[in-house]
Amino acid sequence: MTVRTSVVMARRSADVAVVGLGVIGLSTALALARRGLRVVGIDRFGSGHPATSSTGPSRSIRLAYEQQIYVDLAREAVERWHDLERDTGDRILLLTGQLDLGPDAKLDALAAGMRASDAPFDELGPDEVISRFPELSPRTGERALFHAEAGTVLADVGMRALRRQAASAGAELSEPERAVQLDVSGEDAVIQTDRGRTISASTVVVSAGPWLGGLLTPMGIDLPLAPAVAQVTFVGMPQLDDRPGIADWQVDEHGVGVYGHPVPGVGYKVAFDAGSADPWDPDTESWEPDPAEGAALARWVESRMPDASPHLIRSQRHPWTMTPDGDFVIDRRGPLVIAGGCAGHAFKFGPALGELVADLVQGHPRPGSERFALDRRGLDGTHAEATAPIVR
Repeated sequence: MTVRTSVVMARRSADVAVVGLGVIGLSTALALARRGLRVVGIDRFGSGHPATSSTGPSRSIRLAYEQQIYVDLAREAVERWHDLERDTGDRILLLTGQLDLGPDAKLDALAAGMRASDAPFDELGPDEVISRFPELSPRTGERALFHAEAGTVLADVGMRALRRQAASAGAELSEPERAVQLDVSGEDAVIQTDRGRTISASTVVVSAGPWLGGLLTPMGIDLPLAPAVAQVTFVGMPQLDDRPGIADWQVDEHGVGVYGHPVPGVGYKVAFDAGSADPWDPDTESWEPDPAEGAALARWVESRMPDASPHLIRSQRHPWTMTPDGDFVIDRRGPLVIAGGCAGHAFKFGPALGELVADLVQGHPRPGSERFALDRRGLDGTHAEATAPIVR
């Protein structure tokens, strides 16, 4: 036994290998490297590549969640994004607040989640909505929620900052490099890559976004994940650069809503909170925007902001990965830690999820993280729909 251990230790490349360097993978690599572990990370395309889920100039950030664990994680994420700003000198957060509009039941549930976490927010009537967002046209009798600690994550800036800090902390990051085989049957995890490299580690974190299922299935782990192609559109309204983000929940009979937030220098970003019917292809590196979806978003903007005179600048498509219940998948099986199932709302939590995954790697799962377990009821005998709306 002693001889076998010495051989394994001699060939081990790292304490932890991270497969997939999107926002969760990079944040995990940074957290673990700062804790003194030897970290090797790989990504098949490269962090922020257009084929990946962590691409583009921005993501929304909000505290408005029905579930306290998400409110708590979002508050932690805001603090950690601010820490990253201080460490790098980069501006990553634009906190102009967020307005949530929609059915009373939805707003009541969001308010309950924020109250449970002692997160401050205001309840607004139509006149107060206009005072916060003069270009917005509330419907008769419509109420809203507003919280100030929300708005925009400048995603591409944040990704570059995470990568620089992870490398500075000692993580070895290699991209593009693809994991073609993953073996967790032994004492260590062993990864074969398309560069002919063998990486061995006591733990491997698989945070491969929509490619997660393809890596896990050969190991006998079948998750009901549905990769989807989502589209975002930027409209030209410079007067909205300091306006709140918006979540207009459930604008159609299928429960689909619209969200938006300002991205100074780019435009006001708007998108439906559901993926398209177009299938995701694991080998596709870019998707052409759907003009019909862009036109539908333009109609929503015109109905909600009739005097704003917007014009479409551009649209962009990227993948995300839906789970049946809208919760993430973060759990451990032996030397394998799974971190994925973004369900369309994970990016904002990036640095907080990195710390949560690092805790799991080191054998200290956080209270409440059982919500993300592999064996939870929400993943049992169910099937995710790629076109399902974001429900968290």
